[in-house]
Amino acid sequence: MIEQGSDMTGEAARLWAIRAHDASFADWDGLTAWLESDPRHLTAYEAALDDDDWAAQNFAAHPPVAAATAPAHSPLRGRWFAFGGAMAAALVAVVGSTVLLRDAPVREVATAHGEHRTIELADGSRVMLNGNTRLSFDPDVPRQITLAQGEALFEVKHDAKDPFVVVADGTRLVDMGTVFNVVRSGDALDVAVAEGAVDYEAGKQRIRLNPGDALSRAGRDAAPALRRASPEGIGSWQSGQLQYDDATLDQVASDLSRNTGRSIRVANGAGRIRFTGTLVLRGPPREVLARAGPLLGVTFAEQGDSWTMTPAHAPRR
Repeated sequence: MIEQGSDMTGEAARLWAIRAHDASFADWDGLTAWLESDPRHLTAYEAALDDDDWAAQNFAAHPPVAAATAPAHSPLRGRWFAFGGAMAAALVAVVGSTVLLRDAPVREVATAHGEHRTIELADGSRVMLNGNTRLSFDPDVPRQITLAQGEALFEVKHDAKDPFVVVADGTRLVDMGTVFNVVRSGDALDVAVAEGAVDYEAGKQRIRLNPGDALSRAGRDAAPALRRASPEGIGSWQSGQLQYDDATLDQVASDLSRNTGRSIRVANGAGRIRFTGTLVLRGPPREVLARAGPLLGVTFAEQGDSWTMTPAHAPRR
């Protein structure tokens, strides 16, 4: 049922606020679905948590009664809550708290194009997010991360009894005490290991990746391709460099887009070009692309908020 009007939305929000702070509450999926179903719901929910006046007035007007003796016609019964002494105490305790993302079972972290962010996990591991990246995890189960899109570098504290797992499009990447980089774009996946080892697990397929090993998969049903990579260059984007060994310009364009905050596409004819070398990300996007063009053998043409990468010697029309 979808509430109509601000009064019913606020009433529903207060009900969720009370239920969510009961120690026995387990319907986090239901709360998340309700919050996401309408942008107004989160505002109403936060207001319910912060509204001291509302809590005080309701507590004074309706002192706690035992559930067994509450009158059947009580305006609170059958509306949005009925509580005994324990619930009333819980209500007073939670007023003024700001919670949702902190207490919710799943935390989502996202970055914009060109933004970098580091997450320190409770187990001592670290995750560095590149631009245009989104991942999620349960704070109570920090050693399982779901990468929805983008690029992240993982520095994992090894625990043989509790393996660290990254899930990307149904594929499991299981850590063996590791520094490794993962890129996900749709159902395409790229994994490169700098230290330790990672087990690539897709269905019945198992592949062990050791330092300097990298694996690319063009799509969910595509066969993974193995290659060698320089361990020192893996995750170099976080220090302002992009290092490549025989990379396609499609890959370079995606990396530049994430790191500069500008959408970069490859024009027809540039897909055949491959690149080995290092690109420096220092300075504003225009300077980065001006330096990169001669090294890549392309020119960058600005078109609104995006740029097109074209072979430098392509015939002019």
